[in-house]
Amino acid sequence: MNLVYRPIPPGSSSLVCDECGKAITKIERIHKGQRFCATCYARVFKRRVCPKCGNFARLPKNEPEAVCLACQRDKPCVRCGKTGFQAGLITQYGPVCGACAHFFKEPENCEACGKPSTRLSRVTRLGHGMRICPACARADHGTCSACRKHRLLTEKDGKRLCRACMEQGDIPCPECGWLMPAGSGKRCDACYWKGVLTKRIGLNLAAFSKPGMANHFKAFCTWLEQEVGVHKTALTINRYVPFFMVVDQQWGEIPGYGELLRHFGTAGLRKVLLSVRWMESAGLILVDAQAKQDESERRQADALLARLKVGSAERKILDGYHDSLMADLAGGGITLRSIRLALTPAVGMLELAIEEEISPGQSLLKVYLDKLPGQMAAVSGFVGYLRNTLGIPIVLPKVDKKKVAQRRKKRLEAEMLALMREADDSEAFRRRWLSVALAYFHGLPRAVGKASHADQIIASEQGGIGVTWEEQEFWVPRASYT
Repeated sequence: MNLVYRPIPPGSSSLVCDECGKAITKIERIHKGQRFCATCYARVFKRRVCPKCGNFARLPKNEPEAVCLACQRDKPCVRCGKTGFQAGLITQYGPVCGACAHFFKEPENCEACGKPSTRLSRVTRLGHGMRICPACARADHGTCSACRKHRLLTEKDGKRLCRACMEQGDIPCPECGWLMPAGSGKRCDACYWKGVLTKRIGLNLAAFSKPGMANHFKAFCTWLEQEVGVHKTALTINRYVPFFMVVDQQWGEIPGYGELLRHFGTAGLRKVLLSVRWMESAGLILVDAQAKQDESERRQADALLARLKVGSAERKILDGYHDSLMADLAGGGITLRSIRLALTPAVGMLELAIEEEISPGQSLLKVYLDKLPGQMAAVSGFVGYLRNTLGIPIVLPKVDKKKVAQRRKKRLEAEMLALMREADDSEAFRRRWLSVALAYFHGLPRAVGKASHADQIIASEQGGIGVTWEEQEFWVPRASYT
């Protein structure tokens, strides 16, 4: 009987009629959350015609608008809106389908694991009468080691198998004839994924407006299946559809590599690398490595320009510098890579001008080089543009060799401290240590320590390491002793 759920108060040993207050052993009727014993049910519910369906039913005498149980159930589920179902519960809000009924119940503790759940049930195959949660009810389920399906398992010869694989073993696939585990179902995994791929290809072909592009996409799917297999192709084929659709709408046919590069960019083509590989292998395009590099440099330069707000004074200076560089490019004097490398310090310097509220000039250059002393050569082109084209009084400062040496020694010292923290006895570490230590203590090039032969390196009696280079001996301490 479908009844409205009404929880029993904790500690109650028996049911109570909500109408008369007497303890009862059986509920005759629940109406709008109220329990009625047999006596009160006969007194309160009188037989009369249902105002909705016209059939006789026992209805509350004080509710003229009340309808029969059949009419109460003949409504959509109040939670999911489903119709035409067998009511799992009649709540005070209306009928609820079986799938939603548990949401209107109070959670109770599972008698096996103790976790609260609204879906407790008794499972006879487990051999006990406890009310348990869905997880405990499927404790004897798992992944079959043969068909890889999640089912009720039985152990045999150390393997956990489902019933079909246990009883029938391997059977021929109805579609391809290859042997497959009986629990796999109507076809083997290969045939299943082949069917999925065929269905997805058919659906995607309808998206193309040009028959030629549909044929290209179908040829690509065949090539991809041979490259990565039917399983992966079925899983990933949809990610390539937007690329082919853009090509279909933009050109209606596979264009040249240069047009693809200009439209999608190197980053965009990298996302559909397999599509590009197929076009190249099919002879539809010819990949130009130099054009690819130039497009990458061009997009990076555009990204640098975009870092400054359009219309700002700094952006106008940068645009003028970029135009002068592009003029040099047209004359064959520089490359796109050189333009990108020249714009990088220019953007950094102008961003610093905005941050420090300093106009481009000598003071800004000093602040910039104090922060990034290694950028003097890189920023020289921009400094020349500010001086020669815009008439700003600015020159590159003379190199202070003493400061350069101090900065170099400071970097070497930091590197030595980092190496001391990871010291070990490997040959690779010793070479790294010698490279830094010889540069720090003796001012030798970094390559000396790495290029020294084994017979040029000896252990010193003072606990350090001696290195012979250009007929001179140099001593450095060991990393573990410093």
